[in-house]
Amino acid sequence: MKKLFLPFFVSILSMLNSCSNTGTVNDETAGTIPQSYDVYIAGRENSKACYWKNNVKTDLTGGDNLSPLEIKVENSNVYVTGSIGMTPTSFKSIHYFWKNNTKNEIKQYLGIPFTAQNDITAFAVNNGDIYFAGYVENLIPATPTQRYELCYWKNGVKTILHKSQYIDSAEGLFINGSDIYVSARIVDNNQNIDRGYFKNTVFNSLGQPEHIFNFAKNNNGLQLLFKNDNKYYSKNITANTETLIGNYDLPVPFYGKIAADSNASDIYTIYSNAGYNYFKNSSVINASFSSLHFIQDIFVLDGNLYMIKYTTTNNTYLGKVFINGVETQSINGTQNGTVNYTSTFNSIYVVEN
Repeated sequence: MKKLFLPFFVSILSMLNSCSNTGTVNDETAGTIPQSYDVYIAGRENSKACYWKNNVKTDLTGGDNLSPLEIKVENSNVYVTGSIGMTPTSFKSIHYFWKNNTKNEIKQYLGIPFTAQNDITAFAVNNGDIYFAGYVENLIPATPTQRYELCYWKNGVKTILHKSQYIDSAEGLFINGSDIYVSARIVDNNQNIDRGYFKNTVFNSLGQPEHIFNFAKNNNGLQLLFKNDNKYYSKNITANTETLIGNYDLPVPFYGKIAADSNASDIYTIYSNAGYNYFKNSSVINASFSSLHFIQDIFVLDGNLYMIKYTTTNNTYLGKVFINGVETQSINGTQNGTVNYTSTFNSIYVVEN
C-alpha cells in the first residue's frame, strides 16, 4: 500500500466568498492535522479484510475475500463487521464481526438456525455490550402472519420488535443511555409499509418518508436522517422537531448517512459512495480539497473532519483518507469480479488518545 503525506498547511477557504449560484460553498476544512487522535480505517488490501490504526495495518483473522462494513472503537477494543463477497456499499448484510481480531460468524453468534432467512444490517457497541439489528425467519411460527421477525440482539439475546408475513428491515441502531433505538422499514400483514424508529420496543412512525437512515447524536439531542419528497431531513428525537437539510440530485438514496460531534451542534450528511459534496447542517459543502469523485465515509470529532473519498476508473480503485482536507493515506485496487476491488477503504472511526 502506498501512503502519501502532504504538507501540514493548506489554504483556508472562505465560505462567504465562494458561494455559487446553487448555494454550494467550498470546503471548510482547517488544514491542520490533529495530533492527539487515533484514526482507524477498515477496508481490504489484496482481497483480505483488514484495518489500519494511524496507517499501521492489521490483517483480520480469516478475512480472505471478505469486505469490512463498519469499524468502531471503544475502550481500546476494536470492532469490525464484515460481509461476504460484495463491496460494502453494495449491500449492508453483516455476515461476520471481529472483536480485537477474533472472528465470529453472525448466525452462530446470534443463534440463528442455519436454514432460516435473515438479514442483519445494523450494529452498535455501548459500554462493552454488542448490539445487532435485522430480521430473521421464524421456522415454526404460531401463524403464517408471524413468519418474519424484526429484532435487535444485545450480546446475542434477542428482542422481537415486529412480526409479519412480510420482511421488515433495520436501517440504524443507536444506544442512548438506557434506551435502544432502531430505525426501520416495517410491513404489516396487509402489505402497508411504514418507516420510523423503535424506542426500545415502541414504534414511532415518521409519516411515510421515502427512506430512513442512521442516527447521530450532537449536543442538541439524538438525530435521525430520513428522506421525503426528494429532500433530506433530520429528526431531532429528543426535541421532537424536524429540520430540512436539503436536496441531492441523485435519485436513489440508498446510502445516506449523518455524522455529528456529541460536543457540538453541527450535523454532517453524505450520500455515501455516490455524491461529491456533503452537507454541513443545510449548507452544501464542496469537498474541493480532492478531485476524487465520491465520499465513502465521514467522521467528526472535536471540530475535526475525517473523510474517505474514492474514485473508480478503468477497473481500478483509488481511495484516500483526509483529515481537515489534508491527505494522510492512500490505497489502490483493481477490479476482481463484477463488483469487488482488491483494495479499498470502507469505514472510518476516530478516538482521542
